[in-house]
Amino acid sequence: MVLDVFELSCFVASRLDGRALEARVAMAAQAASGQRALIYIHPYPPLGGQFRNNVVHELSARFDSSVGVSVAFNLRGAGASEGRTSWTGTSEQEDLRSILDILHHQLLRLHPARHSAADLRSILIQMQARGFLHDDVDIDRLDGVPLPSITSTLLCGYSYGSVISSAIAADEYPGLGVDYAHISFPYSVVWVLALQKRGWYLQRIASTVASAALAFAAGPECIGRHIPRTLFIAGTADTFTAMPAYDRWWAQLRSKALDTLNVARPELPASAAEYAVDKALTTVRVHNADHGWMRRESEVSDAIEAWWWHEPPPGEGVNDFDAEWAVVPRRYN
Repeated sequence: MVLDVFELSCFVASRLDGRALEARVAMAAQAASGQRALIYIHPYPPLGGQFRNNVVHELSARFDSSVGVSVAFNLRGAGASEGRTSWTGTSEQEDLRSILDILHHQLLRLHPARHSAADLRSILIQMQARGFLHDDVDIDRLDGVPLPSITSTLLCGYSYGSVISSAIAADEYPGLGVDYAHISFPYSVVWVLALQKRGWYLQRIASTVASAALAFAAGPECIGRHIPRTLFIAGTADTFTAMPAYDRWWAQLRSKALDTLNVARPELPASAAEYAVDKALTTVRVHNADHGWMRRESEVSDAIEAWWWHEPPPGEGVNDFDAEWAVVPRRYN
């Protein structure tokens, strides 16, 4: 069955300074996972990064009909968005929070300088005609586009976009259930993209993984609460970060998470600690794929689909898929 998807191209305001951010919002009428949302964050604007990137296009084509809402947007200085790229990514973090605010409030307000009241009314009439709004809704009383309730949100950051998404703490938006998919995280060149903030971004990721592992180690105590999971996808031929550098960094993240568990839960068996870290952090290596993912884009969406939509059964942890997707779960008794 072909799902009906309503797509809206618009401009929204950055909460930082009101700059107009170009966005494409998609809503699926009969999505199997109606309370899920995806936000796509593109590569570095000065190098041509914007939401019409090949990886973002692939992810959108694969997933937009399977979630309640998806948003691809241009950070300041990219595409038709106003402003310019900052030196530290701090302004771009606020651009991303502006999109998360929209999901949180379940309301998409169009940028007043880019859209008229007639634009909003036209959009609402189209939504009502296609069944995205109930017939009894008085569209003249709405000041924005209503969105469905979201309880699970995946931040899909690609390259520079993954640096920006890593800055968002999941507990800033507890109701949205934030997880992270970092595609080709530019580990070796973050210092170029964010100058003196490199250490801050890397520490934020380490803290996110360690805190999640600690929560997963709580066992029954974590039932019913969202624990943010982190996925890294990288090609073994990445042109900005060599795979040995990724491996060393990922090992450091695991080690820091295990150290956190050893200090906070010294009575925890080693197998249980390993399992908790495996739940918090997953890494995917794709053989011979480079940073651009040309003609390899589907392998990115394959990895995300296998990880976010299909969690391993209770009692099994999955980590380090290989390029042929031969997954061997670790069992802990």
